[in-house]
Amino acid sequence: MRFILFILFLAFATVLFAKDKPVYDTAAVTIRHLSSSSLDKYKNDKDFQYKTETTQAPSLWDRFWWWFWAKWAELMSTPAGRVSMNILLWVIGIGAVGFFIFKVVKMNRQSIFASDVKSQTQYSLEAEDIHAIPFEQAISEALAQGNYRLAIRLLYLRNLKTLSDKTIIAWQPNKTNAAYIREITNETLQQSFKELTRIFEYAWYGLNEIAKDDYELISEKFTQFQNQL
Repeated sequence: MRFILFILFLAFATVLFAKDKPVYDTAAVTIRHLSSSSLDKYKNDKDFQYKTETTQAPSLWDRFWWWFWAKWAELMSTPAGRVSMNILLWVIGIGAVGFFIFKVVKMNRQSIFASDVKSQTQYSLEAEDIHAIPFEQAISEALAQGNYRLAIRLLYLRNLKTLSDKTIIAWQPNKTNAAYIREITNETLQQSFKELTRIFEYAWYGLNEIAKDDYELISEKFTQFQNQL
């Protein structure tokens, strides 16, 4: 029995060592080379063209915003930074509300002023017919009432009528003052009328009162322009 087991052990060992024995390939090796034409063919084949995607470097603008948000996060990560930012936002908000209130009050003052002026005269530069206004009478009435602003307006309208009568401008009810200035081809008249337009708009739409002495100086300019025509 021991002999049989010994024989079996030898047989198993023989088979085991036989499997581990390396087997060498003795076949002849033929070295093959690719021709230049074959390489060019593979280079031109889209299936063999592998490209590496390159990432574009961030722009200066992108880097600025990265820096900005990094600083923002750093600031907001501290209690002091959050308190400072809240104070800044409150200041900006209060300033915006104050500016809005200022603009509204200013607009209301102008509308009240415009209504007050409108109540003193039936004339409207945008809709009135300058050819139907008795200027001498209207100017005298305005001066008698001490309404120097209205008197200056009438002087300006009288200049417009004269320019229209002499076909220097083509008067229309809804045309702007700037359009009339552009229509005047004579450079000297154009500059003079431009100056009168500036004076008229300041006197009529401005919030400052026009004194009698101011009116006398202004009316002289309008009269000089009227005489030039």
